[in-house]
Amino acid sequence: MNHVKVDETPARSTEPAEPAPRADPPPAARGGRLAAGTLVNVAMVVLIGYLVLVPLVILLYSSLKASTTQLPFQVSGFSFTNFVNVFESSHFASVAGNTALYVVGSLLVALVLSMCLAYLMERTDIPGRRFLAPMALAPMAVPVTVMAIAWALVANPVNGPLAVAVREVFGVDIDIYSLAGMILVMGIFGVPSMYLTIAPAFARLNPELEEAAAAVGAPLRRRLRLIVFPLVMPAVSAAAMLLVVVALEGFAIPAILGLPKQIFVFSSQIQYYVQPPTGLPNYGQASSYGVLLLAVSLVMLLVYRRRTRDAHRFRVVSGKGYRQTRTELGRWRIPVFVVVCVYLAVGIALPILTLVWTSFSPFVRPVSLSGLGSLTLSNYSTVFTAPGMGQILLNTAEVVLLTATVATAISAWLAMSASRRRFPGSTFLFEATFLVFGIPSVVLGFAILFLYIFFPVPPIYGTVWIIIVALVARYLPRGSRMVQTAMLQLDDGLVEAAQVTGARPFTVTRTVLLPLLSPALRKCWLWIFAQALGELPIALVLTSPDNRTLVVELWSIFTSSGDYPTASALAVLLLVVSTVAVWSVNRRGAMEES
Repeated sequence: MNHVKVDETPARSTEPAEPAPRADPPPAARGGRLAAGTLVNVAMVVLIGYLVLVPLVILLYSSLKASTTQLPFQVSGFSFTNFVNVFESSHFASVAGNTALYVVGSLLVALVLSMCLAYLMERTDIPGRRFLAPMALAPMAVPVTVMAIAWALVANPVNGPLAVAVREVFGVDIDIYSLAGMILVMGIFGVPSMYLTIAPAFARLNPELEEAAAAVGAPLRRRLRLIVFPLVMPAVSAAAMLLVVVALEGFAIPAILGLPKQIFVFSSQIQYYVQPPTGLPNYGQASSYGVLLLAVSLVMLLVYRRRTRDAHRFRVVSGKGYRQTRTELGRWRIPVFVVVCVYLAVGIALPILTLVWTSFSPFVRPVSLSGLGSLTLSNYSTVFTAPGMGQILLNTAEVVLLTATVATAISAWLAMSASRRRFPGSTFLFEATFLVFGIPSVVLGFAILFLYIFFPVPPIYGTVWIIIVALVARYLPRGSRMVQTAMLQLDDGLVEAAQVTGARPFTVTRTVLLPLLSPALRKCWLWIFAQALGELPIALVLTSPDNRTLVVELWSIFTSSGDYPTASALAVLLLVVSTVAVWSVNRRGAMEES
């Protein structure tokens, strides 16, 4: 008889075992982590306050010191002598008038061009939109100093190809070294930023209102005036206020195109007082002009914030039936296309082509087929073999790489702290950086200069680090808002899931937030890199024999040496690097959207 052996081992349950409860860290460990996090937050608050508030305090302090050739810290007592001297000055009215004409004229040029381009690209059936729209944004890739030099070459009254052509065809003399020339160049340079703000407003408009007006016989001009323009007005006014601030603080265009004929605006007057070509500086006058310029800029920024806050009042509600239809230009389709192409060719392509042509030419001359045989690379050879160029290249690399890295890191911390309210006052700290928007570059530069002359701790005066500090302060508001925009688009589900498992804040940031924000961080880094590469006024005010950068060398060659072919070669090199950086930003953004 066979006996069957029965396995008496208890059967294993198929139910998943419950995880063991996570052991809480001991109180001492929790206290240490809390103390470390608090220490980091306090350190970052101090650092951001140092970058944002100290320059403002230094500027206001120096404006109340009755100093001329003396530094503000060498004068005792406080007074309004500087402001009295400014308003009683014989040329204050001239500088204020030039500034008003320059800003208003640039705004009108940029506004007309950007609105026409935005409407044509977003609301009409103009041919070649895929080609024309990127071309209209091309000035974004051109550093403003390079743009000013390109226009000085293409439209100077002696041998500029554009000036020569206009004189021969129309019999009219044009001179880019004038207030009108400054307005034209600044207006064209401001088109991309205004276009990027206005175009989405045109694209989002529901065409049903226009179609209803057209059905009752309203002509296009009336539809634009009564329907389209009122709906896009918040975007237009916001873009206009920002362009006013950019024009007010801009230095390169007024300096390169205005100073040869002593045409001053506020920004170039400040730099002239700090670094006069002859004689001693007047720090008191520079400080008072800086405060006036800061006050105007802050007013414009407050108006901008008000306009963007009220933008919801002008939204058009549309449902799933929304469709975008384009206005048919009819017989005007080809003529409008030709006009846009002429603007792009004359306003953007011709100056850059002239710059490249001059960089390969032995001397300044108009573009011609007869000159092709004498093109040379000697100007580029002169650039790379110039004494001290190796150190200048190293300084430039250190400035742009460290500025982009440090500014992006601080911007990320600031945006994440404000969005997640990690400590009391984080939102206020984020909003406080908005003040830097209103500090013109040249004003920020000499405020940092005064600071490190009076407080040489750490001893960075005359090194690349003083330029890096100023540039980080300048780009911190823009960088933090770029990262915050990406933060607002993230779903909190992953962060909450990580917190439920007991992950520490540092672990959540490292494993969840930073990977999700990496596209925005790369975009922020590349944008700051491209901007820092062409930032002239800060580098010019803080320059010394040991920290010269490429943009300062370009300024020196073009304005002092008068070697335009060599300056053009150096400008082309800056243009290529900046174009690659901007192209990388746009390409990465297009890939992420797709």
